[in-house]
Amino acid sequence: MTNDSPATHATAGEVSRNFGQWQDVALTGPVIITHHGRPRVVLLSADRYASWINLPATGGVQDAHIAETSREALLEQMAEGFIALDPTLRVTKVNPVFEALAGRSAGHLVGASWSDLFPLPTQAVIAEQMRRVLRTGEAVEFEADSTVQPGRCYGVRVFPYPGGVAALFANRTEEHSLRGRLRHARAMQAATAVLPSLAVARLNIRGVLAEMDEDFLRLAGFSSAELLDCRLTDIVRPSDRRLLTQALEKVLQGGAAIRVETALLVRAGDERPVELSLAPILRDGAADGVMVLVLAGT
Repeated sequence: MTNDSPATHATAGEVSRNFGQWQDVALTGPVIITHHGRPRVVLLSADRYASWINLPATGGVQDAHIAETSREALLEQMAEGFIALDPTLRVTKVNPVFEALAGRSAGHLVGASWSDLFPLPTQAVIAEQMRRVLRTGEAVEFEADSTVQPGRCYGVRVFPYPGGVAALFANRTEEHSLRGRLRHARAMQAATAVLPSLAVARLNIRGVLAEMDEDFLRLAGFSSAELLDCRLTDIVRPSDRRLLTQALEKVLQGGAAIRVETALLVRAGDERPVELSLAPILRDGAADGVMVLVLAGT
């Protein structure tokens, strides 16, 4: 047998969810299994494995052993928590990630029933989804808050699995939090839009205007093209520029939000009294710019 058949790539999650399918693929060529985009394990047919190491193919028990070894390697390397259960919802297999998620070792989990391990109502909902998959043979996906690790949210995929049913638990806490922040940001944007005396602008790391809303442009009396790449300090009252520069430096060093009273120099040459609220825009813990709220005086 030659060793030049093209290799197929698959993620650990894909192979775990459809192991039988990927075994069939491995019969025609190597399957390179990736973890976070990096090759970690290769799934081979028994014949190909034997030909590569110059051993006679024995089939049967050896095939089963290789398949089981491959499956174990996948479960060990997966980023998701994995649990397999029999039709009565007794645990038959877990991986290390699920052990950490549940706060219990495999020795305490395997052989126990789901309802005994996870008796809370929200956990019972997951059991109902598992029974649904057992009845229909169709996978389901949903999100569930962790009752073991408060504050965490998991994306759950339940699917048919040899000997019963299995589930993957992927930590979606950061994604869930981001969606919440986006909803809040949209609400804030809508709320500020109906206040003509409140304007919003964004400064880059150099304190230069990078983005302005329509209320800011109306307040200043300039177009966006005229103000882009202009420093905020250039369009405030000259006597306040030093104070504003110091405030911006503190904010850009990651400091707390600062309130500054000053006046904008508007197109007509007049001064428009305003209150500025300056807050750092953080990326990876460091300031990447400044958000500016401008409240026009009456």
